[in-house]
Amino acid sequence: MLCERCGKNTAAVRIKNNINGSWSENWLCPQCANISANFNFLETVNNLGGLDLFNALSFGQPAPNYNTERKSCPLCGTNFAQIVQYGKIGCGECYTVFKAELEPTVIKMHGRAKHTGKVPKNLESKISVKRKIEELNIKLKRMIEVQNFEEAALIRDEINKLNQNQGV
Repeated sequence: MLCERCGKNTAAVRIKNNINGSWSENWLCPQCANISANFNFLETVNNLGGLDLFNALSFGQPAPNYNTERKSCPLCGTNFAQIVQYGKIGCGECYTVFKAELEPTVIKMHGRAKHTGKVPKNLESKISVKRKIEELNIKLKRMIEVQNFEEAALIRDEINKLNQNQGV
């Protein structure tokens, strides 16, 4: 794809703008992105030693020193320094092992750390019931904490009913 501004170079930078709720998207070469975005894209990437996931998303926060931590995923052997360096998670277990390190970046990127997006059609009803049960469990704990046992019993019965209908 060619740069939308100069039409000569290969586009490597996507710039998205939201103006009064109207989104626009432009694909530019790094040189035109420098001019358009009022920052030096190439210098930023080079200063990061390539595109470093943590630093690119840190919004000016200093990067923690993850080199001192030698924790690695027991399933795939990936350590957090590798995740930061390559911007890729080793396996599904890495999300659990490195939850404390990954969660702040995921929240910065997506606004939350819990998936609430699209669900495959064949799992839609199961997942909605599961989410309802999770919400009811939270309400149940709150009712027990404030010693509202009548309401807690009703919530418990609703949870049991949902579990029976789901076959749990």
